[in-house]
Amino acid sequence: MTTTRLPETPDPGAVTVVGLGPMGRTLAGALLRAGHDVTVWNRTLGKAAELVTAGARLADSPAAALTAAPTTIACLVDDDAVTAVVHQAAQQADLRGRTLVNLTADSPARTRVLARDLATLGVDLVDGAIMTPAAAIGTDATRILYAGPRPAYEARRDLLAAFGGEAFHVGEDVAAAASHDVALLTLFWSAIAGLAQALALTRAEDLDVTALTPHAVAMSRLVTDLLPGLVADVAAGRWSGAESASLDSLAASLDHLRTAHAGAGVSTELLDALAAAVGRAIAAGHGGDAPIRLVETLADGAHRR
Repeated sequence: MTTTRLPETPDPGAVTVVGLGPMGRTLAGALLRAGHDVTVWNRTLGKAAELVTAGARLADSPAAALTAAPTTIACLVDDDAVTAVVHQAAQQADLRGRTLVNLTADSPARTRVLARDLATLGVDLVDGAIMTPAAAIGTDATRILYAGPRPAYEARRDLLAAFGGEAFHVGEDVAAAASHDVALLTLFWSAIAGLAQALALTRAEDLDVTALTPHAVAMSRLVTDLLPGLVADVAAGRWSGAESASLDSLAASLDHLRTAHAGAGVSTELLDALAAAVGRAIAAGHGGDAPIRLVETLADGAHRR
């Protein structure tokens, strides 16, 4: 096997980007604009054309890509694809001493598997979750969460600053960023689903959906205002519904909502799922507790770290 080693004094500003989908191309472009020495690789080489014109070097193989710089940023479809690229490179090159900053979205469990796999090759993993769209990269609107070995992250803060905005190291557990990502996307998509349910009823009642906008915004602000206190209650294990709505009152409200939606010919499947979770909590004896008690009901049986 032919091996390639890092140069004696690798340029800390040199970086490789693997994966040139819309986000990967945007990340590479931001690094180029920040003045970094950028190497790129993608299975479909044509996707690199604009980046090469802008000054990036195109590697002809995963091995050439991962040995071109001490740091590689991966933005691929999932961690299986990352593993495949790294192992293909490892067949031809010695990867010891390198760091992979993985900005590929995947589950916390698969992130831990990836970290263990890379460790056998002598590669450190800093995992990241991009919480903003590609258009925000390089602007103040960027928000990226990172996790993994703190020294490896800190050594690359200047490099990662090319992406702009705010960066947060959320834990030494390499899966912490992936966990935050899944949690926050759950919050986001649940909110979008709730909006879709609300607009479906509004349309079914022959109302102008745009008239709901200011009231929906006000309701969203109410949730935002309540959020810090609710999270603090969970952290402290405060579940009482004596001074707020209870699960019993939520169940009654859900019965009302389901009846109204069904009467208008709108599916209640989303509300049914929520009602089922509330019903389980009440059956467990928590009817007088605040709705945030659902945190424990939903987590029943989960492995606690």
